[in-house]
Amino acid sequence: MSDTSGSVEGNSFTTDLVTSIKHPDFWGFSSWLDLVTKYRRSALGLVWILLPPVCYVFGIGYFYSLLFGRESLPFMVHLGIGYVLWRMITQVITGASTTMATHRAFIMDGRIRYTDYVLRIFAKSAFYFVVTAVILVPLVTMVSPPLLGVASLAVTLPIFIVNVLWLGVVVAVLGARYPDLHELSSTVFIFGFLLTPIIWQASLTPADTWRGFVARLNPAFHLIEFVRAPVLGEPIEALTYWVIAGMTVGGCLLAAYVYRRYSRYIAVWL
Repeated sequence: MSDTSGSVEGNSFTTDLVTSIKHPDFWGFSSWLDLVTKYRRSALGLVWILLPPVCYVFGIGYFYSLLFGRESLPFMVHLGIGYVLWRMITQVITGASTTMATHRAFIMDGRIRYTDYVLRIFAKSAFYFVVTAVILVPLVTMVSPPLLGVASLAVTLPIFIVNVLWLGVVVAVLGARYPDLHELSSTVFIFGFLLTPIIWQASLTPADTWRGFVARLNPAFHLIEFVRAPVLGEPIEALTYWVIAGMTVGGCLLAAYVYRRYSRYIAVWL
């Protein structure tokens, strides 16, 4: 296993992140081990990873398509893409809020490359994301989206991942200082789910209406629409482009600052 020790003061976010990505032996293996041990004693094993998204996409998707008077298959795709993106956001943020406390023993033992712990959370979330996304592939194929829309994932998905990653880093550092952040994030996500176009469509909240204005204050609104809209052949709002650009650039700078300025105190806070 590679050496992960570093300077106690002034840790560079970029340097630590690149080093962690180059040496995935700790966070890669441990995240896989977590998944295997979690389902080891269950009768269905890793099949349990598939059941919740299948029930959600086909069961909830079909029900709400009837409720809103929409075609079932396109609505299932709409809900399914929103679900996998939302799930990844929430898993990374809630997991990151406690990751430093969870790895306290490692940190006290001198393993202070904190990006390892964030990437461990991110890797598990990414695994769930990929498995769930596989379920959506045949559905997306059946709705026959424009080829250009599917190809847009080569650009939109990496930008989405960058935003989720910097959010995880910031939350991880602040979570070490403020343990209540975990409960706060869980509570916020309850309301955030209702304000995010997952079980409803963005077209129901036009930008020039009061409810549309409130919905667009939600960053997850723009993150999900930025990825999903092109896949479904829908236009991306100009405001979403601006919000995503600001979040990506500003968020990465914020993560670099928070990590460099406050990561030196994590061991003390714990």
